[in-house]
Amino acid sequence: MGGEAASGDEEKVSLKAFLKDSDNLLILGHQNADPDAVCSMVAFARLYKKINPDGTPQLVADDISRLSNQVLEVFESTLKVTAAPESNHDFLVLLDTNSWFQLGPAMQQIAKNPDKTLVIDHHERNPEIDQIAVHQIIHCDKSSTCEIMVKIYSDLGIQIDANTANLLLTGMIFDTRRFLYAGKETLSIAIDLIEAGADYNKCLRSLQTKPDRSERIARLKAAGRVNVHLIGDWIIATSRINAFEASACRGLIELGADVAIVGGSPSKKVVRFSSRSTRDFFEKTGISLGSDVMKPLGQIIDGEGGGHANAAGANGTMNLEKALVHSIELIKVAVEGKHSTDEESSS
Repeated sequence: MGGEAASGDEEKVSLKAFLKDSDNLLILGHQNADPDAVCSMVAFARLYKKINPDGTPQLVADDISRLSNQVLEVFESTLKVTAAPESNHDFLVLLDTNSWFQLGPAMQQIAKNPDKTLVIDHHERNPEIDQIAVHQIIHCDKSSTCEIMVKIYSDLGIQIDANTANLLLTGMIFDTRRFLYAGKETLSIAIDLIEAGADYNKCLRSLQTKPDRSERIARLKAAGRVNVHLIGDWIIATSRINAFEASACRGLIELGADVAIVGGSPSKKVVRFSSRSTRDFFEKTGISLGSDVMKPLGQIIDGEGGGHANAAGANGTMNLEKALVHSIELIKVAVEGKHSTDEESSS
């Protein structure tokens, strides 16, 4: 086990050995853990219990999303996610992020022993990952961490029960936006989970929720404060709101933006950004919000940024306005660079 996209018989033996030798396993998710993070955490805890029946797993995250709580309620999980470890641990598994910063302030001090840490993730690789974990299963080509979990179960020869299949399928549905961003392999894995007992309609219903009053107000405020930037053929929308930034981004995309970037500062020492883009924008420009926009913005706000091509974020402590302006400059340079390259290729 170890290295990017680790695989093979050696990894299987190593992972089993680590889990068998760990009496107290800490399973850690990112801050405001979404359904992909939470469902993969529960699935890993169940995998651990299959390998080490006498072991004790702890599931911890610095807050989990309202939607994640709803998913757990629907599938009646017996494993609860707590806000802090309740006892010591001898091995740490970090799921759905490979960044210290994304853990949130309360959890950053926990992941300090790379030799005793395993990262399982599908986001773009963090250059500092080797300082976080010696043991790594990172597949940037996968749609979700839940999809990686299906492969781990298969590699270890452990059958997925119906309830775990429901959780894994729900996490995949969430991170692919109902398979809008999914290829043949992802769809094939989804079918395997349904054959294992997952109820597709129940998984969909677990993710259906009407935004509460405060979220709807935040979306409307973001729309009212929007700045529209025209870069080539693309509509870029930026706004400020101090809560529900990701939801506000989705709302701006639904209103017609090709790219939405929303920044907020819910307290004096916290600055955060969310961003979304259409699939058409990424396919035609090749611009990844994670590596091309949010990663450099993370440096400006004295924090870290990253994520996926179509959905990414950044967390820091300063320079909200400067970063918001710079985000447009980054996209403009990238679009103009792409346009120039296309013209040279056609001449």
